[in-house]
Amino acid sequence: MRDPNQQFYNQMEMHVRDSSRPLRRLKQQILPKVNVWDVTMSDEMLYQQAYAEEVPCVEILMPKDRLQTIIDYIKYAESEIEKHTTDRQLMARYEQDRVVRLKNPVVEKAYQHYCTLLELCRT
Repeated sequence: MRDPNQQFYNQMEMHVRDSSRPLRRLKQQILPKVNVWDVTMSDEMLYQQAYAEEVPCVEILMPKDRLQTIIDYIKYAESEIEKHTTDRQLMARYEQDRVVRLKNPVVEKAYQHYCTLLELCRT
């Protein structure tokens, strides 16, 4: 069966293979709200929330500069997501302000004066 990521592996000069060593990952069991101060509950019951699961792994061999390329791309993508979130917040704020101006004609008139003063200062 052909790996759907093979083209990416080739582009990044990666050699990926299944590892013979599984790793253990701690998992938290989601229990209903537990009162840690309940004297009838034993410490053993309280700490049974965490358990380890074995996770199959892969081994990756690749040039260091290609790894840096991937790290740089991830940093770039995270910054773009952060910018997008900020843009959405600004647009939501602008929309809230627009609704206030529509509901209050006095605020709209003051806003128009404010915009006029801004334009006069820019020139």
